[in-house]
Amino acid sequence: MPSSPSPQPAARPRCPAAIRRRRVHYFSGFDPRGAGHYHRLFSQQAERPQPGGGHITTGARQRVSDLMHRWSVEWHPLSPARQDDAVRTEHVFMGWDDIIRRHWSRRPLALLQEFAAVHMAMLNDVGLKRVHTLNPTALLTALLPLLYLVATLLVSGSVMAILLALPLTALGSAGLTAVAAGLGMALVGALVSLGAQAGLFWLMRIYHFVLCMGRGQVEDLDRRVQEWVEHVIERQRADPVDEVVLAGHSVGTLVMVAAVDQLLRDPRWQALQAGRRTAMLTLGQCYPALALLPGAEAFRHALLRLSRHPDLVWLDVTARIDPMCFFSIAPLAGTDLAEQAGPLPRRRAARFFQMYDPRHWALIRRDKLQAHFLYLMTPDRPGNFDLFGMLYGPRPFEQQMADPRSPR
Repeated sequence: MPSSPSPQPAARPRCPAAIRRRRVHYFSGFDPRGAGHYHRLFSQQAERPQPGGGHITTGARQRVSDLMHRWSVEWHPLSPARQDDAVRTEHVFMGWDDIIRRHWSRRPLALLQEFAAVHMAMLNDVGLKRVHTLNPTALLTALLPLLYLVATLLVSGSVMAILLALPLTALGSAGLTAVAAGLGMALVGALVSLGAQAGLFWLMRIYHFVLCMGRGQVEDLDRRVQEWVEHVIERQRADPVDEVVLAGHSVGTLVMVAAVDQLLRDPRWQALQAGRRTAMLTLGQCYPALALLPGAEAFRHALLRLSRHPDLVWLDVTARIDPMCFFSIAPLAGTDLAEQAGPLPRRRAARFFQMYDPRHWALIRRDKLQAHFLYLMTPDRPGNFDLFGMLYGPRPFEQQMADPRSPR
């Protein structure tokens, strides 16, 4: 029986030449500090001279609900004659820091158990060679807490062995052993504290949370996704804007996948958009860390749908200096669905090394984990990625995907 002809798609509304009102829904990374921290961060960075031009002012933070906060952002051109080009953006913080805090282990025994679970999963569920093939830097970053712990134990053990090998003193054998043990434990404590300040425990918590996501062990995450979707729809229904952008950073890019997938399939959103494309911006993504886990089948299929979606505009920005991202790697790379993936996202390698003064860049390179947050900062010079111009400026998101230059 011959198949019936497919219906012709409706004509898509033309992309506006300029945006006057926008709404940004922002999904933070695995950070328990919440909306207050990110409001301060974005406000401080917006106050800096914008390399792409324009002037940005940030309003006070307002609590919408227990989960959602919002603040207004106004972009104005530098030229007094072009003040009609001003843009007003509602920045919505999509809260999930309560879930993060529930997974932010503090007890040493709990951290040790998570440490063991993560490395067993890397060996048995994913495979070190598989990750190394995709991105050797990501593998080294994942192994960094283990390497640091081994180095700490070796250094402390060596110090104890040297002390115990010294000739007996007036302390006697028992006294010398006690001194060696005390110094060894003190050294372990100092090195562990140093590792915590460097973010190594933060890394371990992230990897364990991703493992829990892959095993379906994050309580309330599915319900939170539904609440996010409802909020996006209701805000656009109550107060329509020219453009809606869903932006995520780090682990936020993982938790937002189900939300964007469900949003695009919701008839209410389709009616509100009336054929317009929905914009998605992902920064410093680590998709393969979850997609490679055996239990993450629903996540992989959601990524597959997004990669093919005709009404989605998706820009994925990573940087070589960022050790926590999968630099320039497709979200489904290394999985059994990789060959079925569509053309999205469009990937961009942020050339941060060209966007900072040499002395400033030398300081940045000393702290590679902090480099993971460069996407959220205002650089010293114009470059091929400008977060604040993209989120708050007058050019439509779709245009900025094709040409990263920002308006003055």
